[in-house]
Amino acid sequence: MDSQTDNWTYAEFHAFVMLYAANTDGNISPEEENLIIPTLTASEYTRIKSIFMACGDSDALDIIFSYKEKYCKTQADKDKILADMLEIYKANVGLEQVERGVLHIFERMLCQ
Repeated sequence: MDSQTDNWTYAEFHAFVMLYAANTDGNISPEEENLIIPTLTASEYTRIKSIFMACGDSDALDIIFSYKEKYCKTQADKDKILADMLEIYKANVGLEQVERGVLHIFERMLCQ
């Protein structure tokens, strides 16, 4: 990890994962952002979103995976992330096929 992604708090990690979920369809909607923004200060959200937008999928997944052991230790931790991702997906129209696929990948990724 580079210095911008070192030592994130849970809130920063969580916002990054939720941005990844929100961007599954290639667009982060205002409804999705409204679910993410309250978890951070305005400056923290701007910084995390900026880092996210600068990442490709592979880099974003590497960042998320690097925090798995720190913030997704228990089944309850994993269930919380997956439930919050589901809320992001439901913020728009509903769960699309691509979103189901990403959620399934995260289920598998978090269980390894």
